[in-house]
Amino acid sequence: IYHAFPKLETQEPQTEKERQELFRQKNTFAYGCSFHKILWIFMLGAFLGDLTETVFCRITMERWMSRSSVVYGPFSLVWGMGVAGATILLYRYRHREDRYIFLAGTFLGGAYEYICSVFTELVFGTIFWDYSKIPFNLGGRINLLYCFFWGIAALVWMKICYPKVSQWIEKVPKKVGTWISYVMLVFMIFNVCLSGLAMGRYSERAQKIPAEHSLGQWIDQHFPDERMERIYPNAKMTR
Repeated sequence: IYHAFPKLETQEPQTEKERQELFRQKNTFAYGCSFHKILWIFMLGAFLGDLTETVFCRITMERWMSRSSVVYGPFSLVWGMGVAGATILLYRYRHREDRYIFLAGTFLGGAYEYICSVFTELVFGTIFWDYSKIPFNLGGRINLLYCFFWGIAALVWMKICYPKVSQWIEKVPKKVGTWISYVMLVFMIFNVCLSGLAMGRYSERAQKIPAEHSLGQWIDQHFPDERMERIYPNAKMTR
């Protein structure tokens, strides 16, 4: 771009407001809707989502139940990716009227949950939730009530929570925040990959398929059925 439009290299901000914005952009960690901001929001959403579901299950079912998506740590990937995805998609519309945010969150949240349900069943042969007993459900994968919850969550997040969380993240020193981001990224990639392998062996063991390699044997030793059932108590094998 600079070769085609050389004047861009020397173009300076014209107003004091533009100069202040440019200075803030260069010196603020996770400025705007950047990669680092989305990564931190993903981790925060995954943790708080898991915590919320755990407390909800305790209140409604009167027992503590793991709601984590991964084998290490209380993190719900569905919530983490949902919050991060909603932030990316709704960021430019965050100043729009409430009803637009609510409707967008209802539709996007329902579509997202449906896709996650299909993906986990096709890839892992496992159903992690089933809404068949709730009215106005679609194949047991989503239901109208929970879609409304997604809409309310999107509205509360973009109008109330996101501005405060964004300011908090941007107060982190730039160098420190960058290193923390890389640590979180490596940890979560490892965690997701290991969880996928453990879930794969969990499904294979249900089909009486023995581990053929040392990695599978290691997983069988460290993530037996008893441990997997504690981590994923609602998982139902479909094959």
